[in-house]
Amino acid sequence: MMHMKKGAVVVLAPLMALHLAAAAEAGLARKAPPPPKAPGPRLGNPRPAGYRRVVNALRAWNLAAAGRILSEIRQGAPGLPEWLALEGTLAYLQGDYAKSIARLNEALAKSPGDGEWLELRLHVKQSLAAVQGFSIHRTEHFEIRYDAKRDSILLPYMAQTLEAAYRVFGKELGVKLGGRVRVEIYSDPDRFHKGSTIRRSDIEKGVVGLCKFNKMMLISPAVLQRGYRWLDTAAHEFVHYLITTGTKNKTPIWLHEGIAKYFEKKWRGRNRPHLNPIDEVLLVKARKSDSFISFKKMEPSLIYLKTAEEVQLAYAEGASVTDFILRRGGKGSLRRVLRAIRDAKPEKKAPSSGQKNTIRNARPSLVELESTGPPQSAGAGLQRLFGLDLEGFEEVWKKDLAAQNLRAHQGAQVRKFRLRATGPVGGSAADLALLKSAVARRRTRLADRLWIRGRTKAAWVEYRRALRDEPNSPQLLNRMARLELRLGRPARALRAAKKAASVDPDFGPSYVHMGVAFERTGDKKAARAAWLEAIHINPFNPIPHERLALIYQEGGLLKLARRESGLARQLRGN
Repeated sequence: MMHMKKGAVVVLAPLMALHLAAAAEAGLARKAPPPPKAPGPRLGNPRPAGYRRVVNALRAWNLAAAGRILSEIRQGAPGLPEWLALEGTLAYLQGDYAKSIARLNEALAKSPGDGEWLELRLHVKQSLAAVQGFSIHRTEHFEIRYDAKRDSILLPYMAQTLEAAYRVFGKELGVKLGGRVRVEIYSDPDRFHKGSTIRRSDIEKGVVGLCKFNKMMLISPAVLQRGYRWLDTAAHEFVHYLITTGTKNKTPIWLHEGIAKYFEKKWRGRNRPHLNPIDEVLLVKARKSDSFISFKKMEPSLIYLKTAEEVQLAYAEGASVTDFILRRGGKGSLRRVLRAIRDAKPEKKAPSSGQKNTIRNARPSLVELESTGPPQSAGAGLQRLFGLDLEGFEEVWKKDLAAQNLRAHQGAQVRKFRLRATGPVGGSAADLALLKSAVARRRTRLADRLWIRGRTKAAWVEYRRALRDEPNSPQLLNRMARLELRLGRPARALRAAKKAASVDPDFGPSYVHMGVAFERTGDKKAARAAWLEAIHINPFNPIPHERLALIYQEGGLLKLARRESGLARQLRGN
């Protein structure tokens, strides 16, 4: 899925524009591609018998079945280039990029100029370049490829999160996996683009993780200015992986994203809310103005929505829909919905008289690997659980949502994802730009200068004046929390930081200030929770690791203390 938000997410976007994206300057086009059109029939010589069966198995990520079918059919007609191309495709989805390129080269040597094989080979070459020099870390159920020089700091937490998600989500959704799930963590935007086809502009819209090509892909939190909820994003993408494999890749994107959004925090505990403050704000707004994003408009991917606000609203709708299914359908309702989607027979549409010959000669395309053979539809699942079609279900959900007690949280805003600056540019200017009041911006700018000069009391006065105009700004509240700590007033700092976190629970500095304030007020348990939250957003700040090491040491958790101490030394360059 594409994780947008935090995480932004596209699970099933087509591969049609890969070669165009690769040709874009620096590999990172600034304009998002138009929504792909449904592929038309391929004319000319049809593929050999059995080819379509293998492609459909590959689309469903049923690689064992694809390999078995391929082994059977190639015996009846050995030596065809199609078998080499399919073998190369299978190797790509298994993560063996070098073998994939070799087999595609062999296929193209026998059948030069085949457009879909050329396009796929280009993408596989980009995928290989994206992970060039990466190391591999294996857990019981996952294989993680990462840049050891830059991102080894992520491994202890990533491994723990993914294994927790494996235990919780598979049972919840009724999906059993065989073998390890591949995960690729990209250390810079260019690698992310090559491996996933995601552009720089998409990252800034919130696409920081996605699940396609039979793997999970995330960008390192070090790439973004203040990090992001990278562990929740990993859990989110794993839900997508389960749904794709568990339903033979038949689930539509609105339900895909809704279930992933609903569960993304559940690896931390079942009582985590499925909506954050901005989700509630956007749903309240859409409810008042009837400006919902229709489920059909979400197809084939949220990435094609126009704005970050539309993307976030779509996520909020999806999470709300999943909650509705669980409340109305009862225990096991999601398993029943997904099972019905998996087992539904594709609709048979009689072709017109003028289409018969075209369809007979149509050739299934490897370029469509991310899309499915059968149409993606939740119709069978909705009929089984509610006796409704998509339109009827959408209306019933809206009526239920109208009765929900949603809050219009003051100050909550759609998050702007900013890539880390490569020059001497900090986040202060961007923080100021988020303030709506020009007076608050001027006072904050003055207070920042006073802080730098060591005039803390004067800075406190100006921050307080700025907060009169922007009382719910997480940026301002954290400046005040920092200053209150400097002035020796941890209780006041805690109030400011807690308020900031209630407005924007994904703003990392709030938890740093809360951690310090809790420690100074003697609440080590709450401090530990705050430091962990800080790491869940920005693991590259050594301070939370250092503080956790001390807390673990005092609590007798010596193994964890050694781990955090080692991570802190690594970040300090010691």
